[in-house]
Formats: sequence, C-alpha cells, structure tokens
Amino acid sequence: MTVKIPAALIVSLSLVTVAEAGTASGAFKLQKGTSISPKHAVAYVVRDQRDARKKQVEILLTTMPLEPTALQTALDPHMAAINHDALMKSNYVLLWVGSDGSVTMNATYGASMKQFINDTTDGLKATLTTNTATKVEGRVTTAAPVGEGDGAYSVDLSFSVDVPVSAGQPLPAGGGEAGKAFTALLAAAQKKNWAGVTAVTTPSMQKMLGADYNTPAENGAYALDMIKAWVPMAKTKVGAGELRGDTAILDVEGEMFPGMRGLTLVKLVKSAGAWKVDQIQRAGLLP
Repeated sequence: MTVKIPAALIVSLSLVTVAEAGTASGAFKLQKGTSISPKHAVAYVVRDQRDARKKQVEILLTTMPLEPTALQTALDPHMAAINHDALMKSNYVLLWVGSDGSVTMNATYGASMKQFINDTTDGLKATLTTNTATKVEGRVTTAAPVGEGDGAYSVDLSFSVDVPVSAGQPLPAGGGEAGKAFTALLAAAQKKNWAGVTAVTTPSMQKMLGADYNTPAENGAYALDMIKAWVPMAKTKVGAGELRGDTAILDVEGEMFPGMRGLTLVKLVKSAGAWKVDQIQRAGLLP
C-alpha cells in the first residue's frame, strides 16, 4: 500500500512535471545492528546547501512506497520528506547526487535518529549508469566496512528513479510583478504595518505571521520578527525567479549576518489578478 503525504504539504501541482516513483535494492548494513533494505525510491530537486543557487537531485530510498507528488511539488522537498509521518519511526536512506557524479549519503534510523553520513570523497563509491536531468540510476558501495565498533557499517545500494522536471519559465531580473509584491511585503513589515502585510499575503501566510487574538500592532511586530528569521534583510535582492502558471518562485539573496550570505525561496500565487506571498523558506548559504 502506498503511503500518502498529508495534503497540507502539497504546494501546487503546477510547480513541476511529477515523475513516477522508482526502485531500490541492496542494503545499508550495520555490523552490529539492523540493516536498512529499501525497495522504493523517490527523486526530487533540492538546493545545494553550500551554494543555494545550484540545484541537485535528492533521492529518498525507503522500505515502503511513498506517493511522490507532494514531495516533488513542495517548495522544500527535503523538509517535506524528513517530516513525513511515515518516516518518523522508519529507517531510510537519502542520497544527494551532483551533476558531476558525486554522491553524499545519509542513512537514518527513524526511531533513534541515528545517522550515518558518507560521500564519494571519503570511502563511498558511486557508479552512475545514468545521471541526467530526468533520470538517475546506479549503485553506491563501500569496498570495506566503514567506522569502528557499533558504528561500523557497509553499503551496497542500487537505485533507478525518474527526476521531476520544472514546468516554469524564467522571470525578469527583480521578479517582475511578483517581485514587486514581495518588495511591498518587506516594506510593510519593516514599518510593522499589519494592514500592509495582509494586503500582499495569502490567508495561510497571514496565519504564519500573526494571530486573531493579537492587536494589529502586535501582529505587525511579530510579522517583522518572522520575516527576519526567513529572509536575509541586508543587501536584499531578488535574483533568479521562475513563473509557473499562476505561481511564482523567487530566489531572494542577501546578507544573513556580516560576511555570511544566504538564499531564501519565496512562493507567490496570483489571486484575483494580484500576486500574494504564500510561503517563505530558507534555501541555504551562498559562497
């Protein structure tokens, strides 16, 4: 039986062309403990945490089948995956695959949250027979057990999975009309103007930024604090952006702290002809 992800995690079916789930075999074996023997694979595109302008394929290997739509259409597929109810006490393996053939692995034991991380620069070998924008298949192995004592393990995992493809078009510099709506949100938030914030946000976003029992002044102050937590507020600019029907995804760059730059994804939806900010999610650091 396929395990479905809650509908609340689904952003929009227009974001990507959904790919079918794939297959996996082999095992991650603890020398003293339970092995993880996945049979199913789901792929989705995520941001490289070290340089969030870059994208890479993340592959989730599980023992139970997962319906791929919600993962592949989420603004942050990685967070949607690791917060999936079915994985909270289950064992699974994550693989991050670079276009250069590099692979990073994280084998996770859900009940204990023990994690075993390795990559192709430190003992993990990857043989990819296909590594394209639409499909990844191959095998990751270790030549000998890695680690010592109770933490020693070996890897021999094979997988074949299709990768979803974005159906969007590039936005102009600054994000066009969607970028203007986001800029209006920042301006209203900096003034702690709750009415201005609600004018350019969806009801679901408003629930994240304020509460019915607060005064407008309290909501304005809280909204500013929340946006500061998500958006790099110094030297902020809208870099790349993508238009996906009535949905726009903006890459917002800026300085998180002096000398540390980051990138945030902002999702807007078009409602009654006007762009509204619907979701904000930090994506990673910038070099």
